[in-house]
Amino acid sequence: MTSKPILEVHIPDHEVLRKIGGGAYGEVWLARGVTGAWRAVKVVWREDFDDERGFEREFEGILKYEPISRDHPGLVNILHVGRSKEGQSQFYYYVMELGDDFHTGVEINPVEYEARTLRSDLVTAGGEPLDIDFCLDVAFRLSDALAYLHERDLAHRDVKPSNVIFVGGKAKLADIGLVAVRDQRTFVGTEGFVPPEGPGSSQADLYSLGKVLYEMVTGKDRLQFPELPDELPQGSKRKLWLEMNQVICDICEPKQAKRTITTAPELAETFQRLQQGKKVRKKRGKIFAKGIAACLVVAALAGGVQFLLSVQKKKNAARLAIEVVESVEAVENSNRPENEICSLKVVTYPPYAKVYENGVLLEEGTPTDFRDFEPGEVVTYRFELDGYKTLEKNYTVPDAKIRVIEETLSVYRPPVQNLIWTDPLGENYSPRDGYHISGFVRRSAFEQFKRMSKTSPPHQYTPFSESGESIQIVLTNEATAESYAEWLERLARRKGLLGEHQMMTHELDPDLLAANYTGSGNSEEKLPMRMIVKDIPYSTVALTSEPEGARVYVNKRWVGSTPIELKRIRPGMIQVELRAEGYKKFQKTYKVGEGGKRELFAELKPNDGLIFGEQWKNSLGMPLVPIREGFMAAAWETRVDDYAVFLKETGHKPPRGAGYSQAGDHPVVGVNLGDAEAFCAWLTKRELADERISEGHRYKIPSDLEWSELAGLFEDPEASPSDRDLEAQNTPDLAEAYFWDGDFPPVDVVANLADESAALAVGVSKSRTIDGYEDGYEKTAPVGSFQANQDGLYDLCGNVYEWVSTPYNEGQDLAVVRGGSWASFSKSHLRVWSRFLISKSLRANQFGFRVILVDESQKTE
Repeated sequence: MTSKPILEVHIPDHEVLRKIGGGAYGEVWLARGVTGAWRAVKVVWREDFDDERGFEREFEGILKYEPISRDHPGLVNILHVGRSKEGQSQFYYYVMELGDDFHTGVEINPVEYEARTLRSDLVTAGGEPLDIDFCLDVAFRLSDALAYLHERDLAHRDVKPSNVIFVGGKAKLADIGLVAVRDQRTFVGTEGFVPPEGPGSSQADLYSLGKVLYEMVTGKDRLQFPELPDELPQGSKRKLWLEMNQVICDICEPKQAKRTITTAPELAETFQRLQQGKKVRKKRGKIFAKGIAACLVVAALAGGVQFLLSVQKKKNAARLAIEVVESVEAVENSNRPENEICSLKVVTYPPYAKVYENGVLLEEGTPTDFRDFEPGEVVTYRFELDGYKTLEKNYTVPDAKIRVIEETLSVYRPPVQNLIWTDPLGENYSPRDGYHISGFVRRSAFEQFKRMSKTSPPHQYTPFSESGESIQIVLTNEATAESYAEWLERLARRKGLLGEHQMMTHELDPDLLAANYTGSGNSEEKLPMRMIVKDIPYSTVALTSEPEGARVYVNKRWVGSTPIELKRIRPGMIQVELRAEGYKKFQKTYKVGEGGKRELFAELKPNDGLIFGEQWKNSLGMPLVPIREGFMAAAWETRVDDYAVFLKETGHKPPRGAGYSQAGDHPVVGVNLGDAEAFCAWLTKRELADERISEGHRYKIPSDLEWSELAGLFEDPEASPSDRDLEAQNTPDLAEAYFWDGDFPPVDVVANLADESAALAVGVSKSRTIDGYEDGYEKTAPVGSFQANQDGLYDLCGNVYEWVSTPYNEGQDLAVVRGGSWASFSKSHLRVWSRFLISKSLRANQFGFRVILVDESQKTE
């Protein structure tokens, strides 16, 4: 519904003043009650929903929530719920307590009122972490509120910073418009806060809360999880931060089975213990190695990136990098009495490092004397040694009498102002104002470059006298000098001789005075070179595009969407690529200078490409309809004509003959799972080349879970197809659920099944048809001949069985087809959850396939 400056509906006993918020699920208005109290009124319109069922489902959630909303301090109070119809528009509304004003707190100015939410607090913080005690208070209040909801079989389904408001300075869960019966599998929520298994469950709410807390304690966006902040709190709050981060990494673990905190009451108790200064309870039977270690594992799984927290500080005029690897090393508990002591000795290689124990400098360096601790205690050690990276780690004291901790320190000797620096080849660099410079590159160094890089670029050697010593130096061109500098920089970084923000470059010298070198006979203008090491003179690139919102890749790495300001861009050539649905890919290479800011603009050319969320026809004329974000499905099964194009362009093995007549608009049959997957791979490659789809978009055969979703059936994502079969069979509401409303056989014509006309065909027994059913087709029918479902999908039931990509059981070759075919007559094959089991290599005249199109770009990014 289009927003209006004045709400044109009547809210009993309230004066509605102005709109103060809104989204996909309604509008929020500022109102004043008859007592003069300020209230918030949310109005939810029927026309904002695709169907009546969704509208009624959300209203049902409000009705369930209203009587309990005032019984917990962490929930926004619902004071009144109403429903009305004015003109042609249906709506319902509910009156809520009003949150604090972002600017004035509890003092409400109706003209300038802006709600204080957790999102507004985070924006105000400007990317800095919030106070850890404040974070812990919010964590306990919200987790306890979720526990209260879950105990009443309700789930919030959209926990995020903008849905946390403050009333009297205390956090409360708001926007309860998405509260619903727990485990209701509707796909709602906000990207980044929804767990991999989907929304609607109690664990999904905990995952969402974990991402909210991650933004609070790190100052980073939830999509950056599990990246760490640049600096951790110091002093007494450091240990509390680390323990809270352990909990966040646990409940945000992508694999649901690996989470140890699985209920809101457990989570609330954990945060309450932290508030009381107690340790987090650790479940027996598992090595409790969550914390930042868990974050690093998640990071490796998400993108192969090792998140190491590095900060810079000055010490003795030299910069030392502090590599903070927050890990918890734990050992299985034995049956030793809890009051026994474990003695730790700490050893480093090399020795004689300074040791800080829980922030306190010990008198002795490494190796230390034995230190006594209680088993299960967490102790932090920091090791410092000149010329090496400072290493900081957390250890959980094992249940052992004696334990020796061994750590190897990494070399770290970057250039320091006013001091001579030595590169990885042993060459000395003299300090200058803001940089270090070498002598001319010698033959011995260049020979190492040729050998290690396995190249032989243009060059020659010439004698040269340096400080009275006769040496040979290399003469080369600009391109080779640049390659040499890049190689030497990589080598220096690998050996710990460069800081994170330092670089190596080169300088060619045209004024060489050397024996046997006059420049003559040097047609390629080869010159001697020196190496320079300096701080990277980063530039800023401001990138805009038409249209806005294009995904931006710099040197093939995703960095965000336009408009975007790219900071800390290293000088040199950068490749910029922009992608937007419905537009051709934009690619261009730019040269970025040292320092300063450069503004770039890109105009993308429209094409007939896909726009996710909108109906679209691909190059084969297949209509695709949106199912949910990043997921579209072909409206009908792959046709004979579609498959013919694939055969012509690839020379793939033709399908097995149908044994009956088919037109081009009939579904192709006689294909196995491998054929169907080959078709999808070909179509993906074909439309990528034509730029009708973008990188990260992929055609595929639906998984078993995705096919169920197409049929409106939401099943356990952690279960196998065989387990889902068993669960559905034992669920009364599902056991006899068909693709149509009612019992078996269907009263109306619903699909192309084994009807009485099929009984007239040669070789078909009357006993293998549905008595009294007549759909008009003996074998396959043209796609789209019967009524589509609510998503616009045809023939999910009947016509041909459709392959799914998931095996019936993990590790087995037994494949699955779904939906029944023109030959299906048994009710056991026509229930919405039924699975037909066959060999994945079988080709038969009842088996075809449907394609789906998914957006994997966010997973890739």
